[in-house]
Amino acid sequence: MALDSSVLGTEPLSAATKRLLLDRIVKGELVPGERIVESRLAKELDISQSPIREALRDLAAAGLVDIESRRGARVRKPTNRELCDVSEVRAEIDALAARLAAERLDDETIEELQYAHQLMSDRLEAGDYVGMTEADAGFHRIIVRASGNGAAERVFGQLEPFARTFITLTSPNVPLRGILAQHSGILEALIQRDPDLAASRAKAHQLSVRKMFFQADHGEPADSDAVSDG
Repeated sequence: MALDSSVLGTEPLSAATKRLLLDRIVKGELVPGERIVESRLAKELDISQSPIREALRDLAAAGLVDIESRRGARVRKPTNRELCDVSEVRAEIDALAARLAAERLDDETIEELQYAHQLMSDRLEAGDYVGMTEADAGFHRIIVRASGNGAAERVFGQLEPFARTFITLTSPNVPLRGILAQHSGILEALIQRDPDLAASRAKAHQLSVRKMFFQADHGEPADSDAVSDG
């Protein structure tokens, strides 16, 4: 599977490699503790090891890969404590993005959000948890993009893979129907073009996800309050 020009476009090799590795981690194709062999990956993708090393450094900086001297890189599962911290930051970023987006949304973007929300529901009904988390990420990415705030979009891109990785590795133990219900509330507020309500629901969603991670960190089962629809 070479990374040819039709896949890359103008994207640097290291960025394309990072995206590919991240996709495999999120989908569970690369599991925590699994070694990522640079030479093997270079042969598979028909590229040099240099962009692979750069991609691995970026993933290590994001906390999704461990790199040890002379032992190479291994997939790393973020701790629940780290996920709590990420959700706290996401609560503020998502609230800001929702507030800004509510004031700028056009009908085409609303349709994109409705499609992503329906896709989440369809994937959940089909038992496709990886597909649901991808649709979930797409839903939030649309909102951040619609906010018009480049800094928020960059931070979101750095933090978003954490939650997707967690949900992929722990489904179906995560109360996904509650998560879907929260997205319904966010979508409703955005359709109404209500900045305050959209921001409030987006923030409540991430804080409830944080509560879920906190409970997992303390060995507690996720309760219905952790993912109430707000």
